[in-house]
Amino acid sequence: MRSLAPLAALLASVAALAACTNERVVASEPAPAYTMSEVAYAAANRDLRVVLYGDPFGLTPERLADKVLPHMQNRVAGVVTHLTTTPDESARPIYKVVLAFNVAQTTLNSELCGSVPIPTRPPGGAIVVQGAFCRQGGALTGATGWLDQPQGPDDPDFRSLISDMTFTLFPTRRADDSCGGLDC
Repeated sequence: MRSLAPLAALLASVAALAACTNERVVASEPAPAYTMSEVAYAAANRDLRVVLYGDPFGLTPERLADKVLPHMQNRVAGVVTHLTTTPDESARPIYKVVLAFNVAQTTLNSELCGSVPIPTRPPGGAIVVQGAFCRQGGALTGATGWLDQPQGPDDPDFRSLISDMTFTLFPTRRADDSCGGLDC
């Protein structure tokens, strides 16, 4: 029994640290067509286009991309990719990731994937970010994240929000995947 005490202490510490953050992310159910095989096809060893709407901090689009994109890298399990707002010819044009900060009206994930810009609110206050992994105008996955008390673009909680959003947009399996593996 004594060997379980250190594990219990470690788990309590992790739970306490997790409670210290003011960001959280909730995933939408992935589309039935979503597979990790398609994620690999879309993004493995190539650029994957990122579209950013809105700006929670009053930055230029380039500066916002500089603050967001580094925290999106290496968050797709098992896939080496380069998420960028300026993709090169390696990018597959039918795929993109969209993050919309503080959308001005209720927006479906599929609307994020369209070609019409998403209206957003001015900078300031809490951040709500809605994201989608898109294929040719439709959402394969979606997530919504919140940051109640942003301290600016260099805030560790903001960086965690972006990282968690990206990780959540690329689940390794769907909830209805009864086989227990990747694309089995």
